[in-house]
Formats: sequence, C-alpha cells, structure tokens
Amino acid sequence: MFSAITISLRIANWLNWFFGALLMVTLSAIVGDWAGLGTMVFTHIEPASTHNAIRGYLFAMVVMMPPVMVAVHWILTRLAALVRDAAVGHALTDANAARLRAIAWATLAIAIVDLCFGWVSVATSKATGEYFGWSLSLTGWIAVPLLFVLAHVFREGAAMRADLEGTV
Repeated sequence: MFSAITISLRIANWLNWFFGALLMVTLSAIVGDWAGLGTMVFTHIEPASTHNAIRGYLFAMVVMMPPVMVAVHWILTRLAALVRDAAVGHALTDANAARLRAIAWATLAIAIVDLCFGWVSVATSKATGEYFGWSLSLTGWIAVPLLFVLAHVFREGAAMRADLEGTV
C-alpha cells in the first residue's frame, strides 16, 4: 500500500511539472502573440478595450505559476519521504517533523499566491466587466497552522521516542 502511495505521489509530481509548464507556455504564447496566437484569441473577445486587461491577467498567471509549481513539488516530495519513513516504522523522527514544517511553509506560499491571484482576478473583473472566477479559500489557511502543530507533535514524539530508547 505504501509503495502505491509513493508511486502516486511521484506521478503527481511529474504531472505538476508537465501541466504547469504546458500552461505557462500556452499562456505565454497568447500574451506574447507567438505565431499570431494572441491575435487569433483576442479577435473573438469584445470589446477590444479589454484586451490589455486580459493580457495582464494572463501574464500574472504566467508569473504566479512557478512559485506554485515549486511549492507543490516541495509538498509532494516531502510527503513521499514521510510515507517511505512510515512504511518502515520511523514516522516520528526529527526529519519528518522538518518535512512537515516544509510542507506547511509551501502550503502558506500557495495560499499567499492565491490571494495575489484573487487580487488580479478582482482587478481584471472590474476592468472588463466580466467575472474572472476567484473566491477566498480558507482551507489552505486552516491547513497551515495545522501542519505546523503536527510538525511540533512529530518533534515531541521523536524526543519521547529517543527518551524511551534511552531508558530501555
């Protein structure tokens, strides 16, 4: 079971990089008007006065993708390491506490980028009169302190385990 989870996390990590890069290239092609792609897309968007606002929105998405991709990579790789340690019975270790802290920081980074994306979405919605879907998600903001507390629990568990091994 643990090996299937580890393999799934590795696949998810590769998909993160593949689809993130694909989205970045596609949006860059539209914004940069590579081979007339931007012109082709924007000819179907009325009114023409909204084109710059939409280009700015797409550019912001391209800029925000790398930090999110890196944060997801950190989460998936550290989670895979946690699963590998749990599979061999070494879940409560200082290394796993550090991994959970790294996951918490990466989750916080994603939540902050999400707020930035929300600001850009609201600004673009105002400029164009169209709704550029975004809503505040509290899930990440709740997960961050939960992960930091869990990392502390792991660190305390590792200390208790070391004390127990020292008394036996």
